Amino acid sequence: MDVADSHSTLVRQTVVLALAASLGTLLGWAGAPPRSGLGVGNIVVWGVATVALGAVEGTARAKAIRLGFYGFALGFAFMCFGYSGEGALTTRLVPFAIIGIFCGVCAIALGALVHVIRSRTRSSS
Repeated sequence: MDVADSHSTLVRQTVVLALAASLGTLLGWAGAPPRSGLGVGNIVVWGVATVALGAVEGTARAKAIRLGFYGFALGFAFMCFGYSGEGALTTRLVPFAIIGIFCGVCAIALGALVHVIRSRTRSSS
């Protein structure tokens, strides 16, 4: 791979990463309790988006990073936009970030599961 291909790949991965984080933030905002609450519909939409992001071309490492960013942004945005507590939102950022990290790990795990299933179905055909 030459330098131009390497640069092009890096730019593509950066764009996909930015889109994944933006999508996570948008879906977190849209699913926040003032708008829709935490329902089965949200979880289905979030799962479909996770699978779709995992299906975008890239290395396993790039997919894991992409899904981690998406999951973190989704969980963090969902918590922040849905927060209606009495304390200032700034006092809740650390717990919300921890929840975001958990959501990122869950997105990576779902992406890995989809990868394994796709690999097995391709090898059996």
